[in-house]
This record gives sequence, structure tokens and C-alpha cells, in this order.
Amino acid sequence: MKILLVDDSRFNLITAEKALMESNIACDILLCDSGLKALDIIKSECIDIILLDIEMPLFTGIDTLKEIRQQRCFDGMQVIMFTSHTDKAILKESFKQGANDYVTKPIELIEFASRVNAAIRARNHDIRLQELLKSTTNQNIQLTELANQLKETQFHLINKEKFAAIGELAAGVAHEINNPMGYVSSNLETLKKCTTNLNSILTKYRELSQHITKQEKSSSELIVMSQDIAELEKSLHIEFIVGDIDSLIEESREGIGRVTRIVQSLSRFARTGLEEEFTFNDINEIVEEALLVIRHEAVDVAEIDLDFGSLPNIMCNRSQIGRVVMNILINAIGSIRSQNRSENGNIRVKTYSEENDVIIEIGDDGPGIDSSIINRIFNPFFTTKDVGQGTGLGLSISHDIIVNKHKGQILVDSENDAGTIFSIKLPQS
Repeated sequence: MKILLVDDSRFNLITAEKALMESNIACDILLCDSGLKALDIIKSECIDIILLDIEMPLFTGIDTLKEIRQQRCFDGMQVIMFTSHTDKAILKESFKQGANDYVTKPIELIEFASRVNAAIRARNHDIRLQELLKSTTNQNIQLTELANQLKETQFHLINKEKFAAIGELAAGVAHEINNPMGYVSSNLETLKKCTTNLNSILTKYRELSQHITKQEKSSSELIVMSQDIAELEKSLHIEFIVGDIDSLIEESREGIGRVTRIVQSLSRFARTGLEEEFTFNDINEIVEEALLVIRHEAVDVAEIDLDFGSLPNIMCNRSQIGRVVMNILINAIGSIRSQNRSENGNIRVKTYSEENDVIIEIGDDGPGIDSSIINRIFNPFFTTKDVGQGTGLGLSISHDIIVNKHKGQILVDSENDAGTIFSIKLPQS
């Protein structure tokens, strides 16, 4: 603790120094005979307490006090005015300018020691507060860095979960694509044969047309040619081909459209570039897209029953809502599969509006969720699957998307051996 005594009287300085020593106040004492010198000292020395005489020539104690309080770096310094004045106006001005206390001259030892000790306690308290503030600031910096690291880790984990899910879906999606592509390919082969037959009959018609135009054949010969063409039409099934072409083309278009929808749905599920984009969307369309991508998972496991209500378009992130629906559907399929049933289970998907919410209900008749863990299913990394079978992030991510990003609700109602119903509530506005 460093104490600076400032007084233009040498006698007062010695008296104050002696009083500090007699009071057994542990401190380093510096002496100074002017306010200007005091300002130089406090800039080079770490002064904790300054006893400052009010009346000094040229630069008074109040002038010095003003200079000290104008500099933020000296805010913690305790300033005790050292005065023989009893004029309350002067003392009031001292406190107005930032003095902490005052000591009267001539020094009365008990009063002097009490006021200096009070200043020491105040200064120690301020030092501890500064240390605590510094420590808190450092901890805040560390916590901020940790939060950023956790946020980055969360981002990578979410993407890992998402692309792991995509990996699981890829084989099934390939199967879904192969089906329509199979009949598109078959139709193209049929169209190729149809084209060959049509070209054959077209060649005959052109020959007949040329003979008629050039009048190179007799009418009886032309009649024979016409009969031959009629027989050829019959043998090549031209009438059937002409009638079937439109359906072949339409089926192929439907197959290509289905492939396109599957790819688009998977693309929306996988996209990372517009995670924060909110637009008006039809929830029924989002559910249909999710079903399109995961329907293969339900083959030989569960029948999926749809009950779509008439819904208003709502503002939401299409990719994120689709991900939530897929997560819950995949969980429902997995829970039914875990029972190793001899017959398929049932999954019910229902959408409807209620007051100010649009609701998606996804229910299954699987084994249900045990009451001892139902409150933990939305916790990050919680999973009932075997090690390596799941990350435990699917429902946690879904909860974050619905509750935090969309200000909605995700509720679960389940009983052992009676199935589970997830209800997703999204605000209409």
C-alpha cells in the first residue's frame, strides 16, 4: 500500500508521516510539497492513497483533485483532503470534485488513523473488485471461446448426423429411383421397337404413294399393294402401337418426374447453404417429400397411412421441417422393425390446423417409449440404439429446429407396448 502525503508545509508532512508510523499502518510513504509535483508522482508511481492539502500556492489541492478525477486510470485512488479549514463550503466542493474523505489539521491521532485505515480498507476492497473483474473478464473470454468451439462442434455434429442419415437413405433412394427408371428404360425399348415397325409401314406407304403419283401400276396392282400393307399393319400391330405410344410417353414422364422429386427432396434435406432461409411453404408438400425419401425404409416393415388436412401456407424453413419429419418417421420405422414382427406395423401421418397452429402428428404402433426415459429423448447424444447404430442427435436437432428456430412445440405421448405419437406444432404466424 503506497500513501502520498502532499502539503506545502514541511512541518505538516513530517507530522503526518510520524502519525502514520505511530499508528502502525503498514505502508510505503512518499512526501511531496506541491500539487503539480504530486501529479507527476502519481503518473510514475502506483499510489493507493493520497492525503492532499487543500490550501497550497499556485495549484491548490482542489485543482490537483480535479486533475486526478479527470483521468480514469486513477479512479480507484483514495483521496483524503488534508485541511485546517472548517468552512463547509470548501469541504462540500472537495467532495463534489471526488474526494473520499478529509482529515483536519492539526492532526488528532485517533481520528487520523481511523480515516486512513478506512481509506486502506476501501482501497483494498477496490483492488479485490478489480482483480475479480479481471478474473471475470478472463473467464468470460474463455467461456466465449469455449462457446464458439461448442458451436463449431455442434455444427459439425449436426452435419455428421445429417449426412449419416443421408448415407443410410442412399441405398433405399437408389432403389426408389431404380423402379421408375426401370420402366422408363423398358418403355424406351418398346418405343424403339415401335419406331422400327412404324418406319417399316411408313416405307410401304411411301412406295404406294409414289406408284399412285407416277401411275406406274394398274389399279389391280395398287389394290394388291394396299392389301399387303393392310396385312403388314396387322402383323406389326400398328393400331396397338399408335394407341399405346401416348401411354408409354406419359408413364415415362411420370417415372422421370418421380425421380426428379426424389432427387429434389434429398437435395433439400442435404442442403447447408440456406439454413436460415424462411419462406411460405405448404406443410403437406414437405411431409410428402419426406415420405418420398424414406418410404423405402418402411417396405416390409410398416404401412404408412396419410390423412392430410387443408392447411394454410406458413412461414418456415422447408429443409429443416423436412428433416424433422424424416427423423421422426425413421425412428418410428426403426422402433417397429426392432420388434421383429411377422406382419407389418402401422404408421399414421396426420396434418391439421388448430387455432393458430399447424400440426403434424406422426404415430406408430411400435413398442412405445419407457416412462423412465421419455423425458430424456430430446437430450443431445441420448439414444437407446446399440453403440455405432446412432448418434443420439436426431431428436435433439428436431427439438432445436421446432422450439428454438420456429418457436413451436414438439410433444410426445407414449405408452409401453401401445405405440408413440409425436405432435409437431408450428405457429401460423
